[in-house]
Amino acid sequence: MSLRAAFAGAGALGLLGLMLAHFTNDMYANFLPVLIPLLQEKFHLSFSLIALLSSTFTATASFLQLLFGYLSDRASPWRFALIGPLFTGAFMSVVGILPGYGWIIIALVLAAVGTAMFHPQATAISGQLFSSRKGFYVSLFISAGTLGFAVGPALMALSLNSWGLDGTPMALLPLAVLFVLTWHLQRNLSSVHDHSGRVRPHAEKTSLRGPFRTHIKSLSVLWGLVVLRHLVMLAFQTFFLILLSQRGADYLTGSFMLFAFLLIGVLGGLLGGYFSDRWGRWPVILWTFWTGFPAMIGFLATTGFPSFVFLLLGGALLNASNPVIVAQAQELAPEHAGMASAIVMGVGWGVGGLLVSLVGVLADVSGSLEHALLISTLVAFALTAILATAGRRLLMA
Repeated sequence: MSLRAAFAGAGALGLLGLMLAHFTNDMYANFLPVLIPLLQEKFHLSFSLIALLSSTFTATASFLQLLFGYLSDRASPWRFALIGPLFTGAFMSVVGILPGYGWIIIALVLAAVGTAMFHPQATAISGQLFSSRKGFYVSLFISAGTLGFAVGPALMALSLNSWGLDGTPMALLPLAVLFVLTWHLQRNLSSVHDHSGRVRPHAEKTSLRGPFRTHIKSLSVLWGLVVLRHLVMLAFQTFFLILLSQRGADYLTGSFMLFAFLLIGVLGGLLGGYFSDRWGRWPVILWTFWTGFPAMIGFLATTGFPSFVFLLLGGALLNASNPVIVAQAQELAPEHAGMASAIVMGVGWGVGGLLVSLVGVLADVSGSLEHALLISTLVAFALTAILATAGRRLLMA
Protein backbone atom coordinates (compact mmCIF):
# COMPACT_ATOMS: atom_id res chain seq x y z
CA MET A 1 0.00 0.00 0.00
CA SER A 2 1.35 3.42 -0.94
CA LEU A 3 1.82 6.13 1.67
CA ARG A 4 -0.98 8.10 0.00
CA ALA A 5 -3.34 5.13 0.27
CA ALA A 6 -2.30 4.57 3.86
CA PHE A 7 -3.10 8.18 4.66
CA ALA A 8 -6.47 7.89 2.96
CA GLY A 9 -7.33 4.81 4.98
CA ALA A 10 -5.96 6.25 8.20
CA GLY A 11 -7.77 9.50 7.58
CA ALA A 12 -11.09 7.73 7.06
CA LEU A 13 -10.64 5.43 10.06
CA GLY A 14 -9.26 8.26 12.15
CA LEU A 15 -12.23 10.47 11.32
CA LEU A 16 -14.54 7.58 12.19
CA GLY A 17 -12.73 7.17 15.51
CA LEU A 18 -13.02 10.87 16.27
CA MET A 19 -16.69 10.82 15.33
CA LEU A 20 -17.32 7.87 17.67
CA ALA A 21 -15.43 9.63 20.45
CA HIS A 22 -17.43 12.80 19.85
CA PHE A 23 -20.67 10.80 19.87
CA THR A 24 -19.68 9.18 23.16
CA ASN A 25 -18.54 12.36 24.86
CA ASP A 26 -21.58 14.43 23.94
CA MET A 27 -24.02 11.59 24.62
CA TYR A 28 -22.88 11.43 28.24
CA ALA A 29 -22.38 15.17 28.54
CA ASN A 30 -26.05 15.77 27.75
CA PHE A 31 -27.58 13.51 30.39
CA LEU A 32 -28.29 16.58 32.49
CA PRO A 33 -31.48 17.90 30.79
CA VAL A 34 -33.40 14.69 31.57
CA LEU A 35 -31.90 14.44 35.06
CA ILE A 36 -33.01 17.98 35.93
CA PRO A 37 -36.75 17.31 36.56
CA LEU A 38 -35.91 14.45 38.94
CA LEU A 39 -33.15 16.44 40.65
CA GLN A 40 -35.52 19.39 41.00
CA GLU A 41 -38.08 17.17 42.71
CA LYS A 42 -35.52 15.43 44.94
CA PHE A 43 -33.70 18.57 46.12
CA HIS A 44 -36.50 21.18 45.66
CA LEU A 45 -34.43 23.34 43.30
CA SER A 46 -35.39 26.80 42.08
CA PHE A 47 -34.99 27.81 38.42
CA SER A 48 -31.81 29.67 39.39
CA LEU A 49 -30.24 26.57 40.94
CA ILE A 50 -31.28 24.47 37.96
CA ALA A 51 -29.66 26.96 35.61
CA LEU A 52 -26.53 26.94 37.76
CA LEU A 53 -26.12 23.21 37.10
CA SER A 54 -26.01 23.79 33.34
CA SER A 55 -23.86 26.89 33.70
CA THR A 56 -21.35 25.08 35.89
CA PHE A 57 -20.86 22.21 33.48
CA THR A 58 -20.84 24.30 30.31
CA ALA A 59 -18.65 27.12 31.61
CA THR A 60 -16.08 24.79 33.18
CA ALA A 61 -15.82 22.64 30.06
CA SER A 62 -15.74 25.62 27.76
CA PHE A 63 -13.18 27.80 29.52
CA LEU A 64 -10.85 24.85 30.08
CA GLN A 65 -11.01 24.19 26.33
CA LEU A 66 -8.91 27.32 25.90
CA LEU A 67 -6.12 25.76 27.96
CA PHE A 68 -6.33 22.38 26.26
CA GLY A 69 -6.62 24.02 22.84
CA TYR A 70 -3.39 25.89 23.52
CA LEU A 71 -1.69 22.66 24.57
CA SER A 72 -2.96 20.77 21.53
CA ASP A 73 -1.20 23.20 19.20
CA ARG A 74 2.11 22.31 20.88
CA ALA A 75 1.87 18.58 21.63
CA SER A 76 0.34 15.39 20.29
CA PRO A 77 -3.37 15.57 21.15
CA TRP A 78 -4.24 11.89 20.87
CA ARG A 79 -4.30 11.04 24.55
CA PHE A 80 -6.47 14.04 25.35
CA ALA A 81 -8.92 13.14 22.59
CA LEU A 82 -9.06 9.52 23.75
CA ILE A 83 -9.30 9.94 27.52
CA GLY A 84 -11.61 12.96 27.56
CA PRO A 85 -14.86 11.08 26.74
CA LEU A 86 -14.04 8.42 29.34
CA PHE A 87 -13.68 11.11 31.99
CA THR A 88 -16.92 12.81 30.95
CA GLY A 89 -18.93 9.61 30.87
CA ALA A 90 -17.68 8.27 34.19
CA PHE A 91 -18.66 11.31 36.23
CA MET A 92 -21.95 11.98 34.45
CA SER A 93 -22.95 8.38 35.16
CA VAL A 94 -22.86 8.86 38.93
CA VAL A 95 -24.79 12.16 39.18
CA GLY A 96 -28.04 10.37 40.00
CA ILE A 97 -26.73 8.66 43.14
CA LEU A 98 -25.01 11.64 44.74
CA PRO A 99 -26.44 12.75 48.12
CA GLY A 100 -26.58 16.51 47.70
CA TYR A 101 -26.53 19.52 45.38
CA GLY A 102 -22.90 20.34 46.20
CA TRP A 103 -21.74 16.84 45.25
CA ILE A 104 -23.57 17.15 41.94
CA ILE A 105 -21.74 20.41 41.22
CA ILE A 106 -18.39 18.69 41.90
CA ALA A 107 -19.25 15.76 39.62
CA LEU A 108 -20.29 18.15 36.84
CA VAL A 109 -17.01 20.05 37.14
CA LEU A 110 -15.01 16.83 36.85
CA ALA A 111 -17.09 15.64 33.89
CA ALA A 112 -16.52 19.02 32.28
CA VAL A 113 -12.75 18.52 32.48
CA GLY A 114 -13.12 15.48 30.23
CA THR A 115 -15.15 17.45 27.71
CA ALA A 116 -12.54 20.21 27.71
CA MET A 117 -9.78 17.66 27.11
CA PHE A 118 -11.56 16.30 24.07
CA HIS A 119 -13.19 19.05 22.04
CA PRO A 120 -10.47 21.45 20.80
CA GLN A 121 -7.99 18.68 20.06
CA ALA A 122 -10.40 16.47 18.18
CA THR A 123 -11.98 19.38 16.31
CA ALA A 124 -8.62 20.64 15.10
CA ILE A 125 -7.60 17.15 13.94
CA SER A 126 -10.88 16.57 12.11
CA GLY A 127 -10.29 19.70 10.05
CA GLN A 128 -6.79 18.59 9.04
CA LEU A 129 -7.31 14.97 8.04
CA PHE A 130 -8.36 15.99 4.53
CA SER A 131 -7.07 18.93 2.52
CA SER A 132 -10.31 19.71 0.68
CA ARG A 133 -13.95 20.20 1.70
CA LYS A 134 -12.99 21.10 5.26
CA GLY A 135 -16.46 22.44 5.99
CA PHE A 136 -18.04 19.09 5.13
CA TYR A 137 -15.59 16.95 7.10
CA VAL A 138 -15.75 19.21 10.14
CA SER A 139 -19.54 19.03 9.87
CA LEU A 140 -19.35 15.20 9.89
CA PHE A 141 -17.30 15.30 13.07
CA ILE A 142 -19.54 17.86 14.76
CA SER A 143 -22.72 16.13 13.61
CA ALA A 144 -21.54 12.92 15.30
CA GLY A 145 -21.39 14.89 18.54
CA THR A 146 -24.80 16.41 17.84
CA LEU A 147 -26.19 12.90 17.30
CA GLY A 148 -24.76 11.78 20.63
CA PHE A 149 -26.11 14.95 22.20
CA ALA A 150 -29.58 13.94 20.99
CA VAL A 151 -29.39 10.22 21.77
CA GLY A 152 -27.99 10.65 25.29
CA PRO A 153 -31.04 12.27 26.89
CA ALA A 154 -33.41 9.81 25.20
CA LEU A 155 -31.52 6.75 26.46
CA MET A 156 -31.08 8.18 29.94
CA ALA A 157 -34.78 9.13 30.05
CA LEU A 158 -35.72 5.50 29.35
CA SER A 159 -33.39 4.37 32.13
CA LEU A 160 -34.72 6.97 34.57
CA ASN A 161 -38.30 6.05 33.76
CA SER A 162 -37.55 2.42 34.67
CA TRP A 163 -35.03 2.64 37.51
CA GLY A 164 -35.01 6.24 38.67
CA LEU A 165 -31.93 8.21 39.69
CA ASP A 166 -30.35 5.16 41.37
CA GLY A 167 -29.96 3.50 37.95
CA THR A 168 -27.64 6.09 36.40
CA PRO A 169 -24.40 4.12 37.13
CA MET A 170 -25.60 1.48 34.64
CA ALA A 171 -24.39 3.89 31.95
CA LEU A 172 -20.81 2.92 32.83
CA LEU A 173 -21.21 -0.40 30.98
CA PRO A 174 -21.73 0.99 27.44
CA LEU A 175 -19.07 3.60 28.20
CA ALA A 176 -16.46 0.86 28.58
CA VAL A 177 -17.45 -0.71 25.24
CA LEU A 178 -17.39 2.61 23.39
CA PHE A 179 -13.99 3.45 24.86
CA VAL A 180 -12.45 0.22 23.54
CA LEU A 181 -13.89 0.77 20.04
CA THR A 182 -12.66 4.36 19.97
CA TRP A 183 -9.18 3.33 21.07
CA HIS A 184 -8.88 0.80 18.23
CA LEU A 185 -9.94 3.32 15.58
CA GLN A 186 -7.76 6.15 16.85
CA ARG A 187 -4.77 3.86 17.28
CA ASN A 188 -4.74 3.27 13.50
CA LEU A 189 -4.50 6.97 12.78
CA SER A 190 -1.95 7.52 15.50
CA SER A 191 0.47 5.04 13.92
CA VAL A 192 0.52 6.98 10.65
CA HIS A 193 0.79 10.27 12.54
CA ASP A 194 3.88 9.05 14.36
CA HIS A 195 5.73 8.39 11.08
CA SER A 196 4.81 11.41 9.03
CA GLY A 197 3.38 14.06 11.33
CA ARG A 198 0.85 15.01 8.71
CA VAL A 199 -2.12 15.10 11.01
CA ARG A 200 -0.36 16.63 13.96
CA PRO A 201 -1.98 20.00 14.43
CA HIS A 202 0.96 22.33 13.91
CA ALA A 203 3.04 21.46 16.91
CA GLU A 204 5.68 24.04 16.07
CA LYS A 205 5.93 26.65 18.79
CA THR A 206 4.92 29.55 16.64
CA SER A 207 3.71 32.77 18.17
CA LEU A 208 0.03 33.19 18.82
CA ARG A 209 0.29 36.95 18.59
CA GLY A 210 0.48 37.39 14.82
CA PRO A 211 -2.53 35.47 13.51
CA PHE A 212 -4.80 36.37 16.39
CA ARG A 213 -3.90 40.06 16.30
CA THR A 214 -4.61 40.14 12.57
CA HIS A 215 -8.01 38.49 12.86
CA ILE A 216 -9.10 39.54 16.34
CA LYS A 217 -12.12 41.49 15.06
CA SER A 218 -13.32 38.69 12.82
CA LEU A 219 -12.88 36.09 15.56
CA SER A 220 -14.71 38.39 17.97
CA VAL A 221 -17.73 38.50 15.66
CA LEU A 222 -17.78 34.70 15.40
CA TRP A 223 -17.33 34.43 19.16
CA GLY A 224 -20.24 36.78 19.80
CA LEU A 225 -22.53 34.79 17.54
CA VAL A 226 -21.58 31.56 19.33
CA VAL A 227 -22.37 33.17 22.69
CA LEU A 228 -25.84 34.20 21.54
CA ARG A 229 -26.64 30.88 19.89
CA HIS A 230 -25.41 28.83 22.83
CA LEU A 231 -27.29 30.98 25.34
CA VAL A 232 -30.57 30.29 23.57
CA MET A 233 -29.92 26.63 22.78
CA LEU A 234 -28.70 25.77 26.28
CA ALA A 235 -31.51 27.67 27.97
CA PHE A 236 -34.09 25.72 25.98
CA GLN A 237 -32.33 22.40 26.61
CA THR A 238 -31.99 23.06 30.33
CA PHE A 239 -35.63 23.97 30.93
CA PHE A 240 -37.22 22.00 28.10
CA LEU A 241 -38.80 19.20 30.13
CA ILE A 242 -40.02 21.60 32.80
CA LEU A 243 -41.57 23.86 30.16
CA LEU A 244 -43.32 20.96 28.45
CA SER A 245 -44.52 19.67 31.79
CA GLN A 246 -46.11 23.07 32.38
CA ARG A 247 -47.77 22.67 28.98
CA GLY A 248 -49.20 19.29 29.98
CA ALA A 249 -46.71 16.80 28.49
CA ASP A 250 -45.54 13.78 30.49
CA TYR A 251 -41.88 12.99 31.16
CA LEU A 252 -41.28 10.51 28.33
CA THR A 253 -43.16 12.60 25.76
CA GLY A 254 -41.09 15.62 26.70
CA SER A 255 -37.88 13.57 26.57
CA PHE A 256 -38.56 12.35 23.05
CA MET A 257 -39.53 15.84 21.89
CA LEU A 258 -36.15 16.93 23.24
CA PHE A 259 -34.59 14.04 21.31
CA ALA A 260 -36.26 15.23 18.09
CA PHE A 261 -35.16 18.82 18.72
CA LEU A 262 -31.56 17.76 19.20
CA LEU A 263 -31.56 15.10 16.46
CA ILE A 264 -32.70 17.53 13.78
CA GLY A 265 -29.56 19.46 14.61
CA VAL A 266 -27.53 16.65 13.02
CA LEU A 267 -29.19 17.30 9.68
CA GLY A 268 -28.80 21.02 10.16
CA GLY A 269 -25.09 20.70 10.88
CA LEU A 270 -24.44 18.49 7.85
CA LEU A 271 -26.36 20.80 5.52
CA GLY A 272 -24.67 23.85 6.99
CA GLY A 273 -21.20 22.46 6.37
CA TYR A 274 -22.11 21.27 2.88
CA PHE A 275 -23.62 24.55 1.73
CA SER A 276 -20.85 26.63 3.31
CA ASP A 277 -18.35 24.87 1.02
CA ARG A 278 -20.47 25.96 -1.95
CA TRP A 279 -21.85 29.35 -0.97
CA GLY A 280 -19.27 30.59 1.52
CA ARG A 281 -19.09 30.51 5.31
CA TRP A 282 -20.52 33.90 6.20
CA PRO A 283 -23.72 33.79 4.11
CA VAL A 284 -24.66 30.44 5.66
CA ILE A 285 -23.86 31.67 9.18
CA LEU A 286 -25.88 34.84 8.69
CA TRP A 287 -29.03 33.27 7.28
CA THR A 288 -29.17 30.45 9.81
CA PHE A 289 -29.17 33.01 12.62
CA TRP A 290 -31.74 35.24 10.92
CA THR A 291 -34.14 32.31 10.59
CA GLY A 292 -33.21 30.18 13.62
CA PHE A 293 -34.06 32.65 16.37
CA PRO A 294 -37.50 33.54 14.93
CA ALA A 295 -38.26 29.81 14.73
CA MET A 296 -37.58 29.44 18.45
CA ILE A 297 -39.81 32.43 19.15
CA GLY A 298 -42.49 30.72 17.04
CA PHE A 299 -42.18 27.62 19.24
CA LEU A 300 -42.89 29.69 22.34
CA ALA A 301 -45.72 31.66 20.73
CA THR A 302 -47.70 28.64 19.48
CA THR A 303 -48.98 25.32 20.80
CA GLY A 304 -49.66 21.86 19.39
CA PHE A 305 -48.28 20.71 16.06
CA PRO A 306 -47.24 24.19 14.78
CA SER A 307 -45.16 24.63 17.92
CA PHE A 308 -43.39 21.32 17.28
CA VAL A 309 -42.64 22.33 13.67
CA PHE A 310 -41.13 25.62 14.84
CA LEU A 311 -39.06 23.68 17.38
CA LEU A 312 -37.59 21.41 14.70
CA LEU A 313 -36.87 24.34 12.39
CA GLY A 314 -35.11 26.22 15.16
CA GLY A 315 -33.00 23.21 16.12
CA ALA A 316 -31.93 22.56 12.53
CA LEU A 317 -31.18 26.18 11.64
CA LEU A 318 -29.24 27.15 14.75
CA ASN A 319 -27.17 23.96 14.64
CA ALA A 320 -26.41 24.53 10.95
CA SER A 321 -24.09 27.39 11.88
CA ASN A 322 -22.04 25.32 14.34
CA PRO A 323 -19.54 23.56 12.00
CA VAL A 324 -19.47 26.57 9.69
CA ILE A 325 -18.29 28.93 12.43
CA VAL A 326 -15.64 26.41 13.50
CA ALA A 327 -14.36 26.02 9.93
CA GLN A 328 -14.33 29.81 9.46
CA ALA A 329 -12.34 30.30 12.67
CA GLN A 330 -9.79 27.64 11.71
CA GLU A 331 -9.33 29.21 8.29
CA LEU A 332 -8.63 32.58 9.88
CA ALA A 333 -5.78 31.09 11.96
CA PRO A 334 -4.80 27.77 10.31
CA GLU A 335 -1.53 27.40 12.24
CA HIS A 336 -3.43 27.53 15.51
CA ALA A 337 -6.52 25.52 14.64
CA GLY A 338 -6.87 24.10 18.14
CA MET A 339 -6.72 27.54 19.71
CA ALA A 340 -9.16 28.96 17.16
CA SER A 341 -11.58 26.12 17.87
CA ALA A 342 -11.21 26.70 21.60
CA ILE A 343 -12.05 30.40 21.23
CA VAL A 344 -15.30 29.90 19.34
CA MET A 345 -16.34 26.55 20.85
CA GLY A 346 -14.72 27.04 24.24
CA VAL A 347 -14.88 30.62 25.42
CA GLY A 348 -18.00 31.33 23.36
CA TRP A 349 -19.90 28.37 24.79
CA GLY A 350 -18.60 29.20 28.27
CA VAL A 351 -19.95 32.75 28.26
CA GLY A 352 -23.21 31.55 26.74
CA GLY A 353 -23.44 28.92 29.47
CA LEU A 354 -22.86 31.48 32.21
CA LEU A 355 -25.62 33.67 30.80
CA VAL A 356 -28.09 30.81 31.18
CA SER A 357 -27.96 31.50 34.92
CA LEU A 358 -29.53 34.88 34.20
CA VAL A 359 -32.40 33.12 32.42
CA GLY A 360 -32.99 31.09 35.58
CA VAL A 361 -32.93 34.22 37.74
CA LEU A 362 -35.33 35.96 35.35
CA ALA A 363 -37.69 32.98 35.53
CA ASP A 364 -37.66 33.08 39.34
CA VAL A 365 -38.19 36.85 39.47
CA SER A 366 -40.91 36.98 36.82
CA GLY A 367 -42.58 33.77 37.88
CA SER A 368 -42.76 32.64 34.24
CA LEU A 369 -40.27 30.29 32.63
CA GLU A 370 -41.84 30.86 29.22
CA HIS A 371 -41.44 34.64 29.45
CA ALA A 372 -37.80 34.27 30.54
CA LEU A 373 -37.03 32.11 27.50
CA LEU A 374 -38.86 34.50 25.18
CA ILE A 375 -37.01 37.57 26.47
CA SER A 376 -33.60 35.89 26.19
CA THR A 377 -34.31 34.81 22.60
CA LEU A 378 -35.51 38.28 21.58
CA VAL A 379 -32.39 39.88 23.07
CA ALA A 380 -30.14 37.38 21.26
CA PHE A 381 -31.94 38.06 17.98
CA ALA A 382 -31.53 41.83 18.38
CA LEU A 383 -27.81 41.55 19.17
CA THR A 384 -27.33 39.34 16.12
CA ALA A 385 -28.20 42.34 13.95
CA ILE A 386 -25.29 44.31 15.41
CA LEU A 387 -22.83 41.46 14.88
CA ALA A 388 -24.16 40.84 11.38
CA THR A 389 -23.29 44.40 10.37
CA ALA A 390 -19.72 44.01 11.61
CA GLY A 391 -19.38 40.52 10.15
CA ARG A 392 -20.50 41.59 6.70
CA ARG A 393 -17.65 44.09 6.58
CA LEU A 394 -14.97 41.81 8.06
CA LEU A 395 -15.82 38.33 6.79
CA MET A 396 -17.16 39.14 3.34
CA ALA A 397 -14.08 41.16 2.43
